[in-house]
Amino acid sequence: MSGPWLASYIVLWGVVLFQGVAIFVLLRQLGIMYLGTAQGVARDGLAPGSKAPDFIVEGIDGRPLSLAGYRGRSLLLVFGSPTCGPCRALIPDLHRFAAERAAEIDVLFLSHGTTDDARRLAQELEIHVPVASHPDESLAEKYKARVTPFAFLIDGEGVVRAKGLANNHAHLEMLVQMAQGGKQGANGARRNGAPIELHTPEGEHR
Repeated sequence: MSGPWLASYIVLWGVVLFQGVAIFVLLRQLGIMYLGTAQGVARDGLAPGSKAPDFIVEGIDGRPLSLAGYRGRSLLLVFGSPTCGPCRALIPDLHRFAAERAAEIDVLFLSHGTTDDARRLAQELEIHVPVASHPDESLAEKYKARVTPFAFLIDGEGVVRAKGLANNHAHLEMLVQMAQGGKQGANGARRNGAPIELHTPEGEHR
């Protein structure tokens, strides 16, 4: 193959690869946009009223943590990842929520990956709430958590009371409001993909 033909061939394949990458990024972004809508979030996660699947995961201190171990206390279970930007941005708000709700709700941050990955994340971001790792997608699949950060508010009997995206403190408080109200407001308003009461609970509300 002569020089000009070879150069044209390489350029053509470069254009094809670029277009393929651009299409992939576009489709992925559209998927993320959908998952962030009320319809997408409503489809994600175990429905309120469902029995939360039990689990045993390894904490960053090497000790096992299980859902059964939180029996009798409400638990905010947050699925996250070391490579998830919104998960990292959530940590200060998660600390604030945990401190404000310490008397009634425990918090557990589940980091996708190895225990070493979770430990590095906790050290880097100085995470104060308990952190554990889940190495594969099996636990996320049981909870139908396809995006991160995604949170579940589970009551002391192991029943899911609220679920949704958790990008900030307002979202976390919204989960509490949904768990306490659990029904649609007078004007049919819905927030974060689930029906809520219209009153504002203690703390922020977006």
